[in-house]
Amino acid sequence: MSRTLVILPFLLLVLSSSCKLIKKPGQNNTTADSTSVSIDSLAIDAETRPLITVEEPPVLEEPPVSPAMNTEKLALIDRLIPLWQHQVVFNTFKGKAKMHYEGSGQRQDFAANIRMARDSVIWIHITAGMGIVNVARILITPDSFQLVNYLSKSVIKMPIEEAQSFLPAAVDFHLLQDLLIGNVLNRSGIPTDAADMGGVWILDMEGNDVKQQVNYNKADSTMRSQQVLAGNNGFSGAIQYGNYSIINSRKFAINRAININSNNDLHYLDMTFNNASFDEELTFPFSIPDSYTLNK
Repeated sequence: MSRTLVILPFLLLVLSSSCKLIKKPGQNNTTADSTSVSIDSLAIDAETRPLITVEEPPVLEEPPVSPAMNTEKLALIDRLIPLWQHQVVFNTFKGKAKMHYEGSGQRQDFAANIRMARDSVIWIHITAGMGIVNVARILITPDSFQLVNYLSKSVIKMPIEEAQSFLPAAVDFHLLQDLLIGNVLNRSGIPTDAADMGGVWILDMEGNDVKQQVNYNKADSTMRSQQVLAGNNGFSGAIQYGNYSIINSRKFAINRAININSNNDLHYLDMTFNNASFDEELTFPFSIPDSYTLNK
């Protein structure tokens, strides 16, 4: 399966799995490391690290265009490709979101505090019951995945490439980062179609056995939705974006709705950010109590 597709359920699986607290069958338990793990050293100083502005996204190569399209469609594609290549770039991100998850016969409501340092760390703290119940803390780097389950007093630690044994899905750090920040998930492929639907522009892309459709609001060029469809594995996903706000000179979608269909296994996640900010100095506190059990 394309890594673009498997990353879509990753956020749902990370968040919902930590709330459902389902122990994977056949796991062997050992005592967690006696030495607490501290990640405070990963603090990011927004003043000393060079800031990157939204107005200057990385320059990407123009994708080849599918043949046999008329001049009008080609002109529209030329207009939409810069939107498709645009990224919300940042040094650090901090946000708090209310979450509602439905899937696998369950419904869950919880809150997630999210912190990110670009290309280096994703930190998520999950609470429930109006913030009273401390559920889990997650730390993801390009190389590792760690989860502390406070309710079961257990820990999961593994290389990022082995995280599918817990989630179970292939993991790509940068795609998860794009998913949380609100970027297009897959910036490769060939334009196959484009349409002007009044208030919405539609761009179709295809490549690596994956079809992708991105819709943009004509009024302000913000991304309205993106959909992906795998060629032959019965997997599709869609993300809707709404209620854009200007946060630190960036257009940021306050509301997200994620729908996943994997061979008729349906998952839904609704995200509503209460607050969000960019390029502040952040810390990523993460420690493992000595008494917690390490699940392997």
